Amino acid sequence: MTSGDHFQNFIQSYAALPAVGLDTIKEEKIKLITGIETASSIRDYGGLWGVHGLYLIEGAKGLRCGFAQMVNRFNAGITPVEQYNEKVAEAQETLDCEFNFYKGDFRDTSIFYHFEKVDVSLLYEVILHQENYVQVIKNVIEKTNSHICFAQPMMKETLFTLPCSSALLQFYPEELKDLIRYANWWDKEPPVETFDTRYWMWGQSISHIRAVFQGFGWEVAFQKVFEMSDHWVYALMRFAPKNLK
Repeated sequence: MTSGDHFQNFIQSYAALPAVGLDTIKEEKIKLITGIETASSIRDYGGLWGVHGLYLIEGAKGLRCGFAQMVNRFNAGITPVEQYNEKVAEAQETLDCEFNFYKGDFRDTSIFYHFEKVDVSLLYEVILHQENYVQVIKNVIEKTNSHICFAQPMMKETLFTLPCSSALLQFYPEELKDLIRYANWWDKEPPVETFDTRYWMWGQSISHIRAVFQGFGWEVAFQKVFEMSDHWVYALMRFAPKNLK
């Protein structure tokens, strides 16, 4: 028996559905929000890139929110605000909702002093890019009343000896990265020597993220997991305070 064998009984296991395409993942991310059924306010952290605010807008429409806020850094050519503004204008034709855009880096704790609490917050495929993600989660929790919707690729529990683990991938040798990459999600990136939020940083396990939320008094209210590859699953989780009725 090796030293790692002693820990096998403690490794978490989460049932996973068969792999699906990107369009289905998008639909599931919207359903994760609208499954809450009703909320008066919603905030999306970093939800511009690639989808132009899709989840904030569809979430606000589905929940009939009166307030919706996007928090995003602005980089010309990377975060196309014009397309977002066009989609907001379309949504407001049928939805009485105040849409607000806050230009800022949510790694910076000081920006949270400018935020009022909202009912629902979205963390979609952003936590794996933040070097201080535990602090980010803490700050988001403190500004959320009832639900945080979380979705991203997660490293399989079986790759770790111990539960609740996370791997810092950004500084792995390129040969090792190539062994665990997943096409169309984590493609080849330039090697870096210091943290760079443009590129993949973390391989976080589901049990790790659940433990972080647990540490702040929140628990999983809903979870759905899809297979991705030998090393990855895609997890959609909705968290709520433990004392939420």
